[in-house]
Amino acid sequence: MIAFIVNPVAGGGRAYRKIPEIRRIMKKKLIDYKIFITKYAGEGKILARKAALSGFKVVAAVGGDGTVLEVVNGIKGTQAVLGIIPVGTGNDFARFFHIPKKLEEAIDVLIMGNIKIIDGAVINDILTFGNITSTGIASETAAMAVRFKKFLSGIWVYLSALLNVLFKYKPYSVKIKMDDKELNREITIFAAGVLSYYGGGLKLLPDADPNDGYLDVMIVDKISKIKLLVLLPLVLFGTHTKLKIVEVYRAKKVEIEADREVPVTVDGEILYIKNLEIKVEKDAIKLCTL
Repeated sequence: MIAFIVNPVAGGGRAYRKIPEIRRIMKKKLIDYKIFITKYAGEGKILARKAALSGFKVVAAVGGDGTVLEVVNGIKGTQAVLGIIPVGTGNDFARFFHIPKKLEEAIDVLIMGNIKIIDGAVINDILTFGNITSTGIASETAAMAVRFKKFLSGIWVYLSALLNVLFKYKPYSVKIKMDDKELNREITIFAAGVLSYYGGGLKLLPDADPNDGYLDVMIVDKISKIKLLVLLPLVLFGTHTKLKIVEVYRAKKVEIEADREVPVTVDGEILYIKNLEIKVEKDAIKLCTL
């Protein structure tokens, strides 16, 4: 049995418009299913848990990375397996695992039942699927991108937002603890996670591995706008980590203390916090994948 948790506003309403097609495909395939439609932020977690405890074997997030985040926390501690129907703006989680964008192909992945167990990340006691947690110019861009989602999609949302943020950005003073290492930095970019992609396809952590038990961490200290303009195009291809201005680490736990409340992007959601703790949770998520 498959439960579909639909975020009706995801992807500018694309998720809601997929419902008739989901019904048609599931009827054709003769698979038991139920569709749950969220009415408010956070309800995806409640509905996902209800579905998991009701005996649904697969609970599929129909939306973007924010919808996946809610479903992951809803099914935590149950026997249910996470499924993905990627119809959000970024879909970075689905991109990493090559989940098809075509609806019927994505549903076939759920039906095939191939299960991969992956690491997650616990961020201030919230389980996430560990895509990327970021602060600095990346999170400022994500906050700005909310304004562009009505007009653009995918990576174009984030590139447009970046152009608006780029020349106004001022680095944050932060203290960073990683296992037994402590750093003081003025952050231009900070990113940590167990997966690679951010912002609709930017390969921010190119060497991330969701099965190695570690967070990949990437830091760019305060740099000139010219150096930043050199850096950013390389992020598209994941080659930026070869530059001397980019620091790369691996750790099981990372703590950040900022000098003020700053925007932090967590798996597609934006939080405003001063203190951040990220730790890897080994084998935390069961995922339907190819």
